[in-house]
Amino acid sequence: MVDAWWVAVAVYALLLVGQRLWRARSWVPPEWPEADYGWKVTHLFWVPFHVLDVVFGVPLVFAVIIAFFAI
Repeated sequence: MVDAWWVAVAVYALLLVGQRLWRARSWVPPEWPEADYGWKVTHLFWVPFHVLDVVFGVPLVFAVIIAFFAI
């Protein structure tokens, strides 16, 4: 049986990574603006900070903590 908090962890993790991948798709690195990096998975951590990182990251941290305590 999967606890609902682990489902919440999975949902918030998918939202966090998904929005970063989406923003990485349209992000152009300043050192080579004409390059096509495709989905730029290797540049996922180079994408500049955005408010959505907090919107999905903070609930993810709380959901992980609560899921561990719910075991």
